[in-house]
Amino acid sequence: MKMKREVSILVIFIAALLVAPVIHALTPGSNTYVIHEVYVFNLNGEITDLTYEELQNALQLAESTPNSTLLILFETPGGELDAALSIVSSIENASVPVIGFVYPVGSYAWSAGTLVLISTTIAAMAPSTVIGSCQPVEINPITGQEEFINESKILNAISQYFIEVAEFRDRNATFAHDCVFYNTNLSPEDALKYGVINFVASNINSLLNEINGSAINGVTYYVIDPEITYYQPGIGYQVYEALLNSTIQDLLSGLGLLLAIVGFAVRHYYLAGVGIILMLIPLMTGLPINWLGLTLLIIGLAAIAIDVHAGFTTHMALFITGLVLTVLGIVLLQPTYSSPSWLIATNQVEARIVLYTLVAFVGGFGGFIAAKVIGIIRTKPLSEKLYWPINDVGVAVDDINKDEVGYVKVRGEYWRAMALESVRRDSKVLIVGIKDDTLLVKPLS
Repeated sequence: MKMKREVSILVIFIAALLVAPVIHALTPGSNTYVIHEVYVFNLNGEITDLTYEELQNALQLAESTPNSTLLILFETPGGELDAALSIVSSIENASVPVIGFVYPVGSYAWSAGTLVLISTTIAAMAPSTVIGSCQPVEINPITGQEEFINESKILNAISQYFIEVAEFRDRNATFAHDCVFYNTNLSPEDALKYGVINFVASNINSLLNEINGSAINGVTYYVIDPEITYYQPGIGYQVYEALLNSTIQDLLSGLGLLLAIVGFAVRHYYLAGVGIILMLIPLMTGLPINWLGLTLLIIGLAAIAIDVHAGFTTHMALFITGLVLTVLGIVLLQPTYSSPSWLIATNQVEARIVLYTLVAFVGGFGGFIAAKVIGIIRTKPLSEKLYWPINDVGVAVDDINKDEVGYVKVRGEYWRAMALESVRRDSKVLIVGIKDDTLLVKPLS
């Protein structure tokens, strides 16, 4: 009987030891944080203002979900200092913990990437990864070459900011200083040894296991049945990122220049207009995404309106270009942050207003275009509105007797023409004047 009692007490004691951490984790407190949702954001490539805007959306998504965290995966050579400073500010003021992880194996977080990493609530690295090399550089706008900044005023300011960020997270301030002045680099083992990061892990699951039950800066974190969701940028940001690609910009500029030259050479000015629009797009990509979307939308609608007014006589070149720009503009203006599904019900009225407004706009604009198409029976060539081919040479399409009207072909377009002298079909004619929008022609002697 005594033995059974001792066994029962032992079982209860062991059960209490096992259950206590779970009960403690599930009990809200100022020094504990329970993680159920993990949103993963891939920080790949150069850090730009677009990176900041995308990360802001991901952070807002995490902050709108209870018991969540944002996990940033780093593989970046660095980037713009202003963008990195904005990201650091967002992370330090976030209402949820932000985990920084240099991953996968073989990745790196240099320069501005290191600054963002040490600003995260929990920092980690995968094996065979590297951080450091934070000396600032400036790019020569003419040659495109990178030049290291050695001016003490700038280096001291940036170094001190690195130190403040590191100390805010209780990290090694010496490394924060040395990576700016001496381009110090650290492996995962050294970064962990010198207190720059919190963990070394081979993958996301092992990192979450390491975090579970760990106390970091006075807060104990518990990871319980985590659901991992990879953040996907909205289509607007994907299009914007594509437009920022240097290869696409070079292609648009080259094609635009070619169309402009050909258009002016053959006096098909609508082609030149399309070319100029294509050349302007790379120049406008410096605008924020919403402003770029609005600009493209206005240019697109203007191009469509011009083609409609001209009677679609540009061989649909302006109309198609305008339609593409309008679609791009609408896509770039689309909000890219989506609230969790359980929040949609609270915004049904607002959603319906937006939906009905879009339907009315698209329907009204489509009706306007349809009415114009139906109303057009015969229109003048666009080139007729822009220039008259006086002294040009054309070819008679019909046999035209003296003082009668027929058609001639000039630079690939058909024109109404009155013959001052009889001309034969397929013979060359000289345009000598204009009368009531009709060309005056005579045989080419």
